[in-house]
Amino acid sequence: MSIEQTYQDIKSLKIQGASNISDAAIKEIKNLVKKSTAKKPHLLTEEIETGIEKLKSARPTEPETENYLNYINYFSKRVITQKISELKSEILKEINNIQKEKEKSTLLIINNAQKLLKGNQKIFTHCHSSTVMEILKQVHRSKNIRVNNTETRPLFQGRITAKELSQAKIPVEHYTDTAARIAIKDSDIMLIGADSITYNKVYNKIGSEMISIIAKHEKIPVYICASLMKFTNQREEIENRHPNEVWKDAPKGIHINNPAFEKIAFKYIKGIICEKGILKPKKYVKEARKMLKAFSL
Repeated sequence: MSIEQTYQDIKSLKIQGASNISDAAIKEIKNLVKKSTAKKPHLLTEEIETGIEKLKSARPTEPETENYLNYINYFSKRVITQKISELKSEILKEINNIQKEKEKSTLLIINNAQKLLKGNQKIFTHCHSSTVMEILKQVHRSKNIRVNNTETRPLFQGRITAKELSQAKIPVEHYTDTAARIAIKDSDIMLIGADSITYNKVYNKIGSEMISIIAKHEKIPVYICASLMKFTNQREEIENRHPNEVWKDAPKGIHINNPAFEKIAFKYIKGIICEKGILKPKKYVKEARKMLKAFSL
């Protein structure tokens, strides 16, 4: 792989899901450092920064990727050495630490979710979240669960979820997006991922706000499964993707809107399952800000 190829794969959704995108981006910067032929430290840090900015631009609405890459950039510029070999060694060691901490965070989220979920529950989910998938697979090993999921138009990421659940021998019922209310009414709890979280909203795949409102109305608790690294202090923009994803070769005169994400107000969310436990949204924000401050981000 290369920076350019990874950039294209993220942009085209060949690599999708916030955690998968950050994994791929971190791995690519690691490869860049290993393969770099820079002779001086400042040339390597410039190379790293250029690569990071390129990868960040592939999906600007992914703060987990941005936070991790910003930290790598911050760290690389603060290594005091005149030897390129020492700089490479220090950066690679820190990236290895980041990857280990990222794995640890995922395990903590899974463990915290296990405390919440009970046997014989029917769980509703939307789109495809690698974190939610890992939770469901782990929980199913010890508890009898079933899943309702929606297709997630226009790119049908929900089918990826349904296939993975089926392969894991987890009973799954697949619904069209417009049948979401029926699926939610037939569920005990709702788990979804998050692309980003701000001080007052969760940003996730289009349809997420609609189903959260339905869940609230039906008294089905909504839980977001997300690392603290998905928090951002920045104002997020909603990405509008190509109309052809919705209707290829549509007749002239039809304007097609294709927003990729939408915002979920905290009032619809029961809690956020993260490394620190199952937190109320405002508590999550407090913990995330504390962590990012420690990272100097």
